Amino acid sequence: MAKLPKHNNSQESKELSSSGKNRSSTYDVSTTLQNYFSSVEGTIDKSSDVVNTKKGLDYFLSRRFLITSYNNLKGLDPSLHDHKMIKKKLKVLQDLNKAYYAVTEKVGAQHLAFEMIFLRAQPEYIKFLADKQRCIDGIDIATSLVRSLNFEIENIEAELEKTKSNKTDIELEKRLKKARGDYVDAIHKNASLTEELNAMDDIKAIYTEIYFEPFVTELTELKVQYKKVLLKILSYKAYDLDYEIWKHASKSALIREYFKESGITGDYSTKTFLRYYLNTLSKDKLGDEQRELFKLLKYLEQNSS
Repeated sequence: MAKLPKHNNSQESKELSSSGKNRSSTYDVSTTLQNYFSSVEGTIDKSSDVVNTKKGLDYFLSRRFLITSYNNLKGLDPSLHDHKMIKKKLKVLQDLNKAYYAVTEKVGAQHLAFEMIFLRAQPEYIKFLADKQRCIDGIDIATSLVRSLNFEIENIEAELEKTKSNKTDIELEKRLKKARGDYVDAIHKNASLTEELNAMDDIKAIYTEIYFEPFVTELTELKVQYKKVLLKILSYKAYDLDYEIWKHASKSALIREYFKESGITGDYSTKTFLRYYLNTLSKDKLGDEQRELFKLLKYLEQNSS
């Protein structure tokens, strides 16, 4: 599989115009996508030798029953639960499923993918978010303080109007002076933070305008590329796991006895086990999952060697 181009340090941000519209990102689109898909690349590389194999089992059609039948077989013979090779192949399939999710559903919403993969890879964007939140939090605190101090000042002034004692007047005047000073500081802080917030370049808006379209274009191409390869690998690994499960299940005296007692005829395979299960169902009470299993049986019958 072709690798993404390596990051070119010459593309790192050096300048920012007065309008902010010419800001360059620290990491370019290709680099952020390369970093995001590095784990997918690693998963694919581990199984690259099976990409061109013709053997396979439709993963998405078979995965639910494949795991269900494995769990049922473990219930019949617990020794299958600890079989190292089966557990190893099951783990490989789970990792491939995660990789497939990473290139499909997880990045299905383009704007969310842009935020997750591109924007959050940029140090300046992370700093922008932190600075913006700092200002918002500071404004909230200052606004609340202004209200509180205003209320305190009004109360002190009302007490001064009522008091007849010089000693009390002095204490109240001190409190009033401090409250008024704090009030002015809070207003100044509020104004200062508001000015700072308004002066910030909206990096998200700027980067979205500059980089969103090329990001979506490259992401779409990569999704098609990775999805195609992963489907082939998933197909073979599902077949491989299925083969491994039944290779050992067929040698189990407990499972063989169960087949005999249950009247299950045919070879020891998912197809045989599925056919037996479907024969126990009432045809007029089928749910969506059961209907999918009939599709699976038809698929297995058409593709059995």
